[in-house]
Amino acid sequence: MIEMQTLGVKNTQPKFSLLIDDSKTLTYLELLKCAAPLALVDVQTLSTSHYQQFKNVFVTQNKAVSEPQFEEITSLVDFIPGATTSQMMVALGTISKKNALGGIVALLAYTMPGAMILTILGYIYSKYPDPRDLNILVFLAIQGIKSSTVSLILQLLISMAVKTINNKMHISLSILSAILFVTYQQPYVLILTMMMGGIITIMVEYDAENTIGRRTFVKEQSATPAIFNDPKLINKKNSHKISQLLGNKSLHMYSLILLLLLYLNSQQQSLILDLSLSFYNIGTFMIGGTPITLPFMYAETALNPLYINADAFWLGFGLAAALPGPYLNFAIFLGTHSMGIYGGICCWVAIFVPSVLQIWGLLPHWSNFRKNIYLMKFKEGVISVAIGFLATAVYYGWVDACKYDLSTATVISFLSLVYVSLLNFNSPAVLTLGAALFIIRYLALWYYRELDPVIF
Repeated sequence: MIEMQTLGVKNTQPKFSLLIDDSKTLTYLELLKCAAPLALVDVQTLSTSHYQQFKNVFVTQNKAVSEPQFEEITSLVDFIPGATTSQMMVALGTISKKNALGGIVALLAYTMPGAMILTILGYIYSKYPDPRDLNILVFLAIQGIKSSTVSLILQLLISMAVKTINNKMHISLSILSAILFVTYQQPYVLILTMMMGGIITIMVEYDAENTIGRRTFVKEQSATPAIFNDPKLINKKNSHKISQLLGNKSLHMYSLILLLLLYLNSQQQSLILDLSLSFYNIGTFMIGGTPITLPFMYAETALNPLYINADAFWLGFGLAAALPGPYLNFAIFLGTHSMGIYGGICCWVAIFVPSVLQIWGLLPHWSNFRKNIYLMKFKEGVISVAIGFLATAVYYGWVDACKYDLSTATVISFLSLVYVSLLNFNSPAVLTLGAALFIIRYLALWYYRELDPVIF
Protein backbone atom coordinates (compact mmCIF):
# COMPACT_ATOMS: atom_id res chain seq x y z
CA MET A 1 0.00 0.00 0.00
CA ILE A 2 1.31 3.42 -0.97
CA GLU A 3 0.14 6.20 1.27
CA MET A 4 0.78 9.96 1.43
CA GLN A 5 1.77 10.70 5.01
CA THR A 6 0.25 13.90 6.38
CA LEU A 7 1.35 16.04 9.30
CA GLY A 8 0.55 14.57 12.68
CA VAL A 9 0.04 11.01 11.40
CA LYS A 10 2.46 8.44 12.74
CA ASN A 11 3.42 5.26 10.98
CA THR A 12 2.78 2.14 13.05
CA GLN A 13 3.74 -0.36 10.35
CA PRO A 14 6.50 -2.80 11.42
CA LYS A 15 9.82 -1.91 9.89
CA PHE A 16 11.62 -4.21 7.50
CA SER A 17 15.24 -5.13 8.15
CA LEU A 18 17.92 -5.22 5.50
CA LEU A 19 19.53 -8.01 7.52
CA ILE A 20 17.17 -10.93 8.09
CA ASP A 21 17.86 -14.15 9.92
CA ASP A 22 17.04 -16.51 7.06
CA SER A 23 19.61 -14.99 4.69
CA LYS A 24 22.82 -16.94 4.25
CA THR A 25 26.08 -15.51 5.57
CA LEU A 26 28.87 -16.08 3.04
CA THR A 27 32.48 -16.75 3.89
CA TYR A 28 35.08 -14.40 2.45
CA LEU A 29 36.14 -17.05 -0.06
CA GLU A 30 32.54 -17.52 -1.19
CA LEU A 31 32.14 -13.76 -1.45
CA LEU A 32 35.24 -13.53 -3.64
CA LYS A 33 33.91 -16.29 -5.88
CA CYS A 34 30.63 -14.37 -6.25
CA ALA A 35 32.08 -10.92 -6.90
CA ALA A 36 35.11 -11.64 -9.09
CA PRO A 37 33.25 -13.17 -12.07
CA LEU A 38 30.88 -10.19 -12.14
CA ALA A 39 33.85 -8.02 -13.13
CA LEU A 40 33.58 -9.67 -16.54
CA VAL A 41 30.07 -8.27 -16.99
CA ASP A 42 30.11 -5.67 -19.75
CA VAL A 43 29.12 -2.50 -17.84
CA GLN A 44 28.84 -0.53 -21.02
CA THR A 45 25.42 0.69 -19.87
CA LEU A 46 23.77 0.54 -16.47
CA SER A 47 20.78 -1.45 -17.60
CA THR A 48 18.46 -3.95 -16.00
CA SER A 49 20.23 -6.88 -17.65
CA HIS A 50 23.38 -6.20 -15.61
CA TYR A 51 21.39 -5.85 -12.42
CA GLN A 52 19.83 -9.19 -13.26
CA GLN A 53 23.24 -10.85 -13.28
CA PHE A 54 24.00 -9.43 -9.85
CA LYS A 55 20.63 -10.69 -8.67
CA ASN A 56 21.20 -14.17 -10.08
CA VAL A 57 24.46 -14.54 -8.17
CA PHE A 58 23.55 -13.09 -4.76
CA VAL A 59 19.79 -13.69 -4.56
CA THR A 60 18.99 -16.78 -6.65
CA GLN A 61 22.14 -18.88 -6.51
CA ASN A 62 23.64 -18.10 -3.09
CA LYS A 63 20.55 -16.79 -1.25
CA ALA A 64 22.76 -14.35 0.65
CA VAL A 65 20.44 -11.42 -0.13
CA SER A 66 16.66 -11.45 -0.19
CA GLU A 67 14.69 -10.10 -3.12
CA PRO A 68 13.20 -7.17 -1.14
CA GLN A 69 16.71 -6.21 -0.05
CA PHE A 70 17.95 -6.32 -3.62
CA GLU A 71 15.08 -4.15 -4.85
CA GLU A 72 15.80 -1.56 -2.15
CA ILE A 73 19.50 -1.48 -3.09
CA THR A 74 18.67 -1.14 -6.79
CA SER A 75 16.31 1.78 -6.20
CA LEU A 76 18.91 3.55 -4.06
CA VAL A 77 21.95 3.16 -6.33
CA ASP A 78 19.86 4.36 -9.27
CA PHE A 79 19.13 7.55 -7.37
CA ILE A 80 22.14 8.65 -5.34
CA PRO A 81 25.46 9.95 -6.71
CA GLY A 82 28.26 7.47 -7.15
CA ALA A 83 29.44 4.52 -9.21
CA THR A 84 26.25 2.53 -9.64
CA THR A 85 27.51 -1.02 -10.06
CA SER A 86 30.32 -0.51 -7.54
CA GLN A 87 27.86 0.77 -4.93
CA MET A 88 25.63 -2.21 -5.59
CA MET A 89 28.59 -4.54 -5.08
CA VAL A 90 29.47 -2.85 -1.77
CA ALA A 91 25.88 -3.15 -0.50
CA LEU A 92 25.54 -6.78 -1.60
CA GLY A 93 28.90 -7.70 -0.06
CA THR A 94 28.04 -5.96 3.20
CA ILE A 95 24.71 -7.78 3.53
CA SER A 96 26.11 -11.13 2.35
CA LYS A 97 28.89 -11.09 4.93
CA LYS A 98 26.89 -9.15 7.57
CA ASN A 99 29.72 -6.68 8.11
CA ALA A 100 31.29 -3.68 6.41
CA LEU A 101 34.48 -5.56 5.57
CA GLY A 102 32.42 -7.81 3.32
CA GLY A 103 31.48 -4.79 1.23
CA ILE A 104 35.13 -3.79 0.84
CA VAL A 105 36.16 -7.35 -0.10
CA ALA A 106 33.40 -7.56 -2.72
CA LEU A 107 34.39 -4.19 -4.19
CA LEU A 108 38.06 -5.15 -4.41
CA ALA A 109 37.23 -8.45 -6.08
CA TYR A 110 35.07 -6.59 -8.57
CA THR A 111 37.51 -3.78 -9.40
CA MET A 112 41.05 -5.05 -8.80
CA PRO A 113 41.65 -7.22 -11.92
CA GLY A 114 40.96 -4.38 -14.34
CA ALA A 115 42.64 -1.80 -12.10
CA MET A 116 45.90 -3.78 -12.00
CA ILE A 117 46.02 -4.11 -15.78
CA LEU A 118 45.26 -0.40 -16.24
CA THR A 119 48.04 0.49 -13.78
CA ILE A 120 50.57 -1.43 -15.86
CA LEU A 121 49.32 0.06 -19.13
CA GLY A 122 49.26 3.57 -17.68
CA TYR A 123 52.82 3.22 -16.42
CA ILE A 124 54.07 1.96 -19.79
CA TYR A 125 52.21 4.66 -21.73
CA SER A 126 53.65 7.36 -19.46
CA LYS A 127 57.09 6.58 -20.86
CA TYR A 128 55.97 7.92 -24.25
CA PRO A 129 54.93 11.57 -23.91
CA ASP A 130 54.49 11.68 -27.68
CA PRO A 131 52.45 8.65 -28.87
CA ARG A 132 54.16 8.89 -32.27
CA ASP A 133 57.31 7.53 -30.59
CA LEU A 134 55.59 4.18 -30.19
CA ASN A 135 55.85 1.30 -32.62
CA ILE A 136 53.86 2.23 -35.72
CA LEU A 137 51.40 -0.66 -35.36
CA VAL A 138 50.82 0.15 -31.69
CA PHE A 139 50.30 3.80 -32.57
CA LEU A 140 47.75 2.92 -35.26
CA ALA A 141 45.95 0.54 -32.89
CA ILE A 142 45.66 3.33 -30.31
CA GLN A 143 44.09 5.63 -32.89
CA GLY A 144 41.58 2.92 -33.74
CA ILE A 145 40.75 2.39 -30.05
CA LYS A 146 40.16 6.12 -29.59
CA SER A 147 37.91 6.21 -32.64
CA SER A 148 35.81 3.32 -31.30
CA THR A 149 35.72 4.89 -27.84
CA VAL A 150 33.76 7.79 -29.33
CA SER A 151 31.02 5.36 -30.35
CA LEU A 152 30.87 3.82 -26.87
CA ILE A 153 30.39 7.24 -25.28
CA LEU A 154 27.80 8.17 -27.90
CA GLN A 155 25.91 4.95 -27.21
CA LEU A 156 25.91 5.78 -23.49
CA LEU A 157 24.61 9.24 -24.34
CA ILE A 158 21.80 7.87 -26.50
CA SER A 159 20.76 5.36 -23.82
CA MET A 160 20.64 8.02 -21.11
CA ALA A 161 18.78 10.50 -23.33
CA VAL A 162 16.11 7.97 -24.32
CA LYS A 163 15.57 7.09 -20.67
CA THR A 164 15.66 10.63 -19.22
CA ILE A 165 14.68 13.27 -21.79
CA ASN A 166 10.87 13.49 -21.59
CA ASN A 167 9.93 17.06 -22.49
CA LYS A 168 11.12 20.38 -23.87
CA MET A 169 12.44 21.48 -20.49
CA HIS A 170 14.86 18.56 -20.38
CA ILE A 171 15.99 19.25 -23.97
CA SER A 172 16.56 22.92 -23.17
CA LEU A 173 18.63 22.08 -20.10
CA SER A 174 20.79 19.66 -22.10
CA ILE A 175 21.45 22.20 -24.86
CA LEU A 176 22.19 25.00 -22.41
CA SER A 177 24.58 22.84 -20.38
CA ALA A 178 26.47 21.79 -23.52
CA ILE A 179 26.92 25.45 -24.48
CA LEU A 180 28.14 26.36 -20.99
CA PHE A 181 30.65 23.48 -20.95
CA VAL A 182 32.12 24.53 -24.30
CA THR A 183 32.25 28.17 -23.19
CA TYR A 184 33.72 27.91 -19.67
CA GLN A 185 35.22 24.40 -19.29
CA GLN A 186 35.63 24.70 -15.52
CA PRO A 187 34.66 21.94 -13.06
CA TYR A 188 32.85 24.32 -10.71
CA VAL A 189 30.72 25.53 -13.63
CA LEU A 190 29.63 21.93 -14.25
CA ILE A 191 28.63 21.45 -10.61
CA LEU A 192 26.75 24.75 -10.36
CA THR A 193 24.97 24.09 -13.67
CA MET A 194 23.83 20.64 -12.49
CA MET A 195 22.48 22.09 -9.24
CA MET A 196 20.67 24.87 -11.08
CA GLY A 197 19.23 22.37 -13.55
CA GLY A 198 17.70 20.40 -10.68
CA ILE A 199 16.27 23.51 -9.03
CA ILE A 200 14.81 24.82 -12.28
CA THR A 201 13.13 21.48 -12.96
CA ILE A 202 11.50 21.53 -9.53
CA MET A 203 10.26 25.09 -10.04
CA VAL A 204 8.88 24.49 -13.52
CA GLU A 205 7.50 20.95 -13.40
CA TYR A 206 6.34 20.37 -9.85
CA ASP A 207 2.59 20.81 -9.30
CA ALA A 208 2.42 22.51 -5.91
CA GLU A 209 -1.38 22.33 -5.85
CA ASN A 210 -1.27 18.61 -5.10
CA THR A 211 0.87 19.01 -1.97
CA ILE A 212 -0.72 21.98 -0.14
CA GLY A 213 -0.77 21.18 3.58
CA ARG A 214 1.02 17.85 3.10
CA ARG A 215 4.46 16.46 3.58
CA THR A 216 6.09 15.28 0.39
CA PHE A 217 7.39 12.00 1.69
CA VAL A 218 5.51 9.14 0.06
CA LYS A 219 6.26 5.88 1.78
CA GLU A 220 5.80 2.36 0.58
CA GLN A 221 4.71 0.74 3.81
CA SER A 222 5.06 -2.86 2.67
CA ALA A 223 8.86 -2.78 2.34
CA THR A 224 10.68 0.04 4.05
CA PRO A 225 14.36 -0.45 4.92
CA ALA A 226 14.28 1.49 8.19
CA ILE A 227 16.19 -1.02 10.27
CA PHE A 228 17.41 0.67 13.39
CA ASN A 229 14.43 -0.44 15.54
CA ASP A 230 14.29 -4.03 14.35
CA PRO A 231 15.01 -6.49 17.21
CA LYS A 232 16.08 -9.13 14.67
CA LEU A 233 18.86 -6.92 13.37
CA ILE A 234 21.75 -8.52 15.23
CA ASN A 235 22.67 -12.01 14.06
CA LYS A 236 23.99 -14.58 16.50
CA LYS A 237 27.56 -14.72 15.20
CA ASN A 238 27.88 -11.77 12.82
CA SER A 239 26.51 -8.84 14.81
CA HIS A 240 27.23 -5.99 12.43
CA LYS A 241 24.42 -3.54 11.62
CA ILE A 242 23.66 -1.62 8.45
CA SER A 243 21.95 0.84 10.73
CA GLN A 244 21.76 4.51 11.42
CA LEU A 245 24.95 4.08 13.42
CA LEU A 246 26.95 2.87 10.41
CA GLY A 247 25.13 5.33 8.17
CA ASN A 248 25.92 8.32 10.35
CA LYS A 249 29.54 7.25 10.82
CA SER A 250 29.93 6.88 7.04
CA LEU A 251 28.54 10.34 6.36
CA HIS A 252 30.75 11.84 9.07
CA MET A 253 33.76 10.02 7.62
CA TYR A 254 32.97 11.40 4.19
CA SER A 255 32.91 14.96 5.56
CA LEU A 256 36.13 14.48 7.53
CA ILE A 257 38.01 13.12 4.51
CA LEU A 258 36.79 16.03 2.37
CA LEU A 259 37.86 18.59 5.00
CA LEU A 260 41.24 16.88 5.41
CA LEU A 261 41.89 16.94 1.66
CA LEU A 262 40.90 20.61 1.50
CA TYR A 263 43.19 21.46 4.41
CA LEU A 264 46.19 19.52 3.08
CA ASN A 265 45.69 20.94 -0.39
CA SER A 266 45.70 24.49 1.03
CA GLN A 267 48.84 23.91 3.09
CA GLN A 268 51.10 22.47 0.42
CA GLN A 269 51.34 22.39 -3.34
CA SER A 270 51.13 18.78 -4.41
CA LEU A 271 49.92 17.35 -7.68
CA ILE A 272 48.81 14.14 -5.95
CA LEU A 273 46.77 16.02 -3.33
CA ASP A 274 45.26 18.27 -5.99
CA LEU A 275 44.17 15.37 -8.19
CA SER A 276 43.01 13.31 -5.21
CA LEU A 277 40.72 16.17 -4.15
CA SER A 278 39.46 16.53 -7.72
CA PHE A 279 38.69 12.82 -8.03
CA TYR A 280 37.05 12.79 -4.59
CA ASN A 281 34.72 15.57 -5.75
CA ILE A 282 34.06 13.73 -9.01
CA GLY A 283 33.06 10.63 -7.06
CA THR A 284 30.69 12.78 -5.05
CA PHE A 285 28.84 14.53 -7.88
CA MET A 286 28.37 11.76 -10.45
CA ILE A 287 24.59 11.86 -10.24
CA GLY A 288 23.11 9.60 -12.90
CA GLY A 289 25.76 6.91 -13.00
CA THR A 290 29.36 6.38 -14.00
CA PRO A 291 29.17 7.98 -17.50
CA ILE A 292 28.59 11.37 -15.86
CA THR A 293 32.16 11.27 -14.53
CA LEU A 294 33.55 11.57 -18.04
CA PRO A 295 32.99 15.33 -18.58
CA PHE A 296 34.09 16.04 -15.00
CA MET A 297 37.30 14.08 -15.45
CA TYR A 298 37.92 15.73 -18.79
CA ALA A 299 37.51 19.20 -17.27
CA GLU A 300 39.77 18.32 -14.32
CA THR A 301 42.57 16.56 -16.21
CA ALA A 302 42.70 16.79 -20.01
CA LEU A 303 41.93 20.53 -20.06
CA ASN A 304 44.82 21.12 -17.65
CA PRO A 305 48.15 20.48 -19.44
CA LEU A 306 49.90 19.90 -16.08
CA TYR A 307 47.89 16.74 -15.48
CA ILE A 308 47.40 14.60 -18.57
CA ASN A 309 47.12 14.94 -22.32
CA ALA A 310 43.97 14.26 -24.28
CA ASP A 311 45.51 11.24 -26.04
CA ALA A 312 46.03 9.42 -22.74
CA PHE A 313 42.60 10.46 -21.45
CA TRP A 314 40.56 8.96 -24.27
CA LEU A 315 42.82 5.91 -24.55
CA GLY A 316 42.40 5.26 -20.82
CA PHE A 317 38.63 5.42 -21.05
CA GLY A 318 38.60 3.03 -23.99
CA LEU A 319 40.87 0.55 -22.22
CA ALA A 320 38.72 0.69 -19.06
CA ALA A 321 35.67 -0.12 -21.18
CA ALA A 322 37.39 -3.17 -22.64
CA LEU A 323 38.75 -4.55 -19.36
CA PRO A 324 36.96 -6.24 -16.43
CA GLY A 325 35.38 -4.00 -13.84
CA PRO A 326 33.68 -0.60 -13.87
CA TYR A 327 34.55 2.40 -16.02
CA LEU A 328 35.83 4.26 -12.96
CA ASN A 329 38.92 2.07 -13.02
CA PHE A 330 40.28 4.39 -15.65
CA ALA A 331 41.04 6.86 -12.82
CA ILE A 332 44.00 4.66 -11.93
CA PHE A 333 45.22 4.83 -15.52
CA LEU A 334 45.08 8.64 -15.48
CA GLY A 335 46.80 8.89 -12.11
CA THR A 336 49.53 6.42 -13.03
CA HIS A 337 50.18 8.11 -16.36
CA SER A 338 50.46 11.50 -14.68
CA MET A 339 52.16 10.73 -11.34
CA GLY A 340 53.30 7.12 -11.28
CA ILE A 341 51.87 4.08 -9.52
CA TYR A 342 51.48 5.80 -6.14
CA GLY A 343 49.57 8.66 -7.73
CA GLY A 344 47.38 6.21 -9.61
CA ILE A 345 46.42 4.39 -6.43
CA CYS A 346 45.58 7.71 -4.71
CA CYS A 347 43.29 8.77 -7.57
CA TRP A 348 41.64 5.34 -7.70
CA VAL A 349 40.93 5.28 -3.97
CA ALA A 350 39.77 8.91 -3.99
CA ILE A 351 37.13 8.33 -6.66
CA PHE A 352 35.69 5.16 -5.07
CA VAL A 353 35.63 6.23 -1.40
CA PRO A 354 32.64 8.62 -1.80
CA SER A 355 30.60 5.87 -3.48
CA VAL A 356 31.29 3.44 -0.62
CA LEU A 357 30.50 5.95 2.12
CA GLN A 358 27.36 7.16 0.32
CA ILE A 359 25.81 3.71 -0.02
CA TRP A 360 26.55 2.90 3.63
CA GLY A 361 25.44 6.33 4.78
CA LEU A 362 22.19 6.61 2.86
CA LEU A 363 20.87 3.04 2.80
CA PRO A 364 19.42 3.15 6.35
CA HIS A 365 17.66 6.45 5.58
CA TRP A 366 16.40 5.60 2.10
CA SER A 367 12.83 4.85 3.16
CA ASN A 368 12.34 8.47 4.23
CA PHE A 369 13.31 9.91 0.86
CA ARG A 370 12.71 7.35 -1.88
CA LYS A 371 9.34 8.84 -2.96
CA ASN A 372 10.10 12.48 -2.27
CA ILE A 373 8.77 14.26 -5.34
CA TYR A 374 11.19 17.16 -4.94
CA LEU A 375 14.19 14.84 -5.07
CA MET A 376 12.82 12.97 -8.07
CA LYS A 377 12.33 16.17 -10.03
CA PHE A 378 15.74 17.45 -8.92
CA LYS A 379 17.42 14.32 -10.23
CA GLU A 380 15.63 14.60 -13.59
CA GLY A 381 16.98 18.13 -14.02
CA VAL A 382 20.50 17.16 -12.97
CA ILE A 383 20.65 14.23 -15.40
CA SER A 384 19.30 16.40 -18.22
CA VAL A 385 22.16 18.83 -17.62
CA ALA A 386 24.64 15.96 -17.39
CA ILE A 387 23.49 14.65 -20.78
CA GLY A 388 24.47 17.98 -22.30
CA PHE A 389 27.91 17.67 -20.71
CA LEU A 390 28.27 14.13 -22.03
CA ALA A 391 27.33 15.30 -25.54
CA THR A 392 30.16 17.83 -25.34
CA ALA A 393 32.53 15.08 -24.20
CA VAL A 394 31.55 13.05 -27.29
CA TYR A 395 32.52 16.01 -29.45
CA TYR A 396 35.89 16.47 -27.72
CA GLY A 397 36.59 12.76 -28.00
CA TRP A 398 35.81 12.81 -31.71
CA VAL A 399 38.08 15.84 -32.26
CA ASP A 400 40.98 14.06 -30.55
CA ALA A 401 40.35 10.82 -32.45
CA CYS A 402 40.41 12.73 -35.76
CA LYS A 403 43.63 14.56 -34.97
CA TYR A 404 45.73 12.43 -37.32
CA ASP A 405 43.16 11.18 -39.83
CA LEU A 406 39.71 12.75 -39.96
CA SER A 407 38.09 10.47 -42.55
CA THR A 408 39.36 7.14 -41.20
CA ALA A 409 38.55 7.98 -37.57
CA THR A 410 35.04 9.17 -38.47
CA VAL A 411 34.25 6.04 -40.49
CA ILE A 412 35.52 3.74 -37.73
CA SER A 413 33.49 5.67 -35.13
CA PHE A 414 30.35 5.23 -37.23
CA LEU A 415 30.99 1.51 -37.83
CA SER A 416 31.67 1.01 -34.12
CA LEU A 417 28.37 2.67 -33.27
CA VAL A 418 26.63 0.23 -35.60
CA TYR A 419 28.43 -2.69 -33.96
CA VAL A 420 27.51 -1.69 -30.41
CA SER A 421 23.98 -0.38 -31.01
CA LEU A 422 22.55 -2.61 -33.73
CA LEU A 423 24.69 -5.74 -33.60
CA ASN A 424 25.08 -5.75 -29.79
CA PHE A 425 28.84 -6.22 -29.81
CA ASN A 426 30.45 -5.81 -26.39
CA SER A 427 33.08 -3.18 -25.63
CA PRO A 428 36.21 -5.37 -26.04
CA ALA A 429 35.02 -6.57 -29.44
CA VAL A 430 34.21 -3.05 -30.65
CA LEU A 431 37.56 -1.64 -29.55
CA THR A 432 39.47 -4.57 -31.03
CA LEU A 433 37.70 -4.13 -34.36
CA GLY A 434 38.42 -0.40 -34.29
CA ALA A 435 42.14 -1.02 -33.73
CA ALA A 436 42.24 -3.69 -36.45
CA LEU A 437 40.42 -1.50 -39.00
CA PHE A 438 42.78 1.42 -38.45
CA ILE A 439 45.83 -0.83 -38.92
CA ILE A 440 44.34 -2.50 -42.01
CA ARG A 441 43.54 0.88 -43.53
CA TYR A 442 47.16 2.02 -43.37
CA LEU A 443 48.66 -1.30 -44.33
CA ALA A 444 46.48 -1.21 -47.42
CA LEU A 445 47.71 2.28 -48.29
CA TRP A 446 51.33 1.33 -47.84
CA TYR A 447 51.52 -2.12 -49.41
CA TYR A 448 48.73 -2.29 -51.96
CA ARG A 449 48.25 1.24 -53.17
CA GLU A 450 51.93 2.11 -52.60
CA LEU A 451 51.00 5.39 -50.96
CA ASP A 452 52.82 7.06 -48.09
CA PRO A 453 50.01 8.34 -45.86
CA VAL A 454 50.88 11.46 -43.94
CA ILE A 455 49.95 10.62 -40.34
CA PHE A 456 53.00 11.88 -38.53
